[in-house]
Amino acid sequence: MEQDPDGPLDPAARETVLAALLRQHPRALASAIDGDGLFVDMPPNLVEDDRRVVAGRSALELVEPADRRAIIGAWDRVKARGSSEATVRLANGVVARYHFVDVRHRDGVLVGLIVADGEADAVAAFARREPVIPKTGRTEKDEMAVIVAEDDRIALVLGYEPGALVGQRSLDLIHPDDQDRAVDAWIDMLGRPGGTSRLRARHLRGDGSWLWMELTNTNHLAAEDGGRVSTEMVDISEEMAAVEQVRQREHLLRRLTEALPSGVLHVDSDRRVAHANSRVFQLLGVPADDHVDPLLATVLPDDRPAVLAALDRVLAEGVDADLEVRVARPDERLPRHCTIALRGLTDVDGLPSGAVLNVADVTDEHRMKAELERRATIDELTGCLNRAAVLDTLDRALAEHGHGSAGTAVAYFDLDGFKTVNDTHGHRSGDAVLAAVGERLRRAARHGDVVGRIGGDEFIAVLTDVASAEDARGAVDRLATTIAAGVPVPDGPSLVLGWSVGVAWTDRPGAEADRLIAAADHRMYVSKRTA
Repeated sequence: MEQDPDGPLDPAARETVLAALLRQHPRALASAIDGDGLFVDMPPNLVEDDRRVVAGRSALELVEPADRRAIIGAWDRVKARGSSEATVRLANGVVARYHFVDVRHRDGVLVGLIVADGEADAVAAFARREPVIPKTGRTEKDEMAVIVAEDDRIALVLGYEPGALVGQRSLDLIHPDDQDRAVDAWIDMLGRPGGTSRLRARHLRGDGSWLWMELTNTNHLAAEDGGRVSTEMVDISEEMAAVEQVRQREHLLRRLTEALPSGVLHVDSDRRVAHANSRVFQLLGVPADDHVDPLLATVLPDDRPAVLAALDRVLAEGVDADLEVRVARPDERLPRHCTIALRGLTDVDGLPSGAVLNVADVTDEHRMKAELERRATIDELTGCLNRAAVLDTLDRALAEHGHGSAGTAVAYFDLDGFKTVNDTHGHRSGDAVLAAVGERLRRAARHGDVVGRIGGDEFIAVLTDVASAEDARGAVDRLATTIAAGVPVPDGPSLVLGWSVGVAWTDRPGAEADRLIAAADHRMYVSKRTA
């Protein structure tokens, strides 16, 4: 019966294919591969004694990343049909054909052959120079955990001479820090005939170092042919090294966040707190919690909705945000100003997976800014607006004029006889007079009106929402009466001073501040000359 050329090859046909490949390509590199695709020791007499054998752990390691799919496809085909090949580019850039043949029925392995005609020397770079150390091994133990047998791989895994482990008590080969867990696992397994126990522990190597192993003990002590405990041993040192790297990085991250002056919160997609440094609880004045929302309870109610909305968005969409909020800590009378920077985190697929919140106290900066703004607008002696600030206020008031709106008035005040105060009582008394006059004008001004000092003993009042010039003069007369009473001076009698006042009013859209002030100034001088 003829074999289907596209169907699975029978065992004899697979052996024929392998023999032909070995004969046709004497310089091809060979590898023995287990059913999981990992390289294993070459069985005796499978290939010629002088045949070079591939180094490494799997065919995927030997090719460029772009050709790994081709290797996977060839692997699927050889397991389905018994033979396959793929043209790939090796990791050193050489183009080669990778053949796979399944001879597990006879030798327990699949065979891989790398063929690169004319470039055999380049392919030889992948030949095995040292034996490949296996990752797994097996021992047999008695009920006292003494090793009574071992396979030929475990000695290579642990770096012992063959048979060196036989007769040793397995607990003596376990790291002291792991022995209690090893005893617990062993007792648990002994209590369950046919049961297993799994343990991860550091195992002593032949050179005195320690190797992380996963040991799976299976209880066969009740077997009729002589009971033993079989132990499958797997080298997990690479995995544990990666775990240790992650642990060290997490430790470094925690130490770094504890050293920061700002508070740091790591929140997962369910709003649970994955990490928080102690500073964040101090800044917010809240106790530790495993959920983020209670940590934001001290944010003032007017600011909290914006924070919660920003948090919702960064967790759902990964949109970053920067906010400034006020925080009412229970141990302080005045709220603090804090910035909250929200930064989104993503998983391996680029989807939102959480967020980092950085909380910084900017109260001092906020107060300094407010103080600078105050100094930029306030006359230090009188507490009134300074010249620039009062002119800016007038400009804005005039810009808001529209059809049918009320007008704006400017009152220009000048103290009569102020030079005499300085000459007679000194500048300290003059400053006291100016400070008292400024305070009285500010207290007497209507809500919404402002008073400014433009220099020396001259003040300006800007009156908004004034219906007429007559109303403006009435409001100014009430301001002028504020200094009718005597003004006290240091170490001297109260002084009674008079004002010269000029008033200008307009409701014209587009009126110019300079013209309005000039008109008020002119009327003030007229008033002074006629007094």
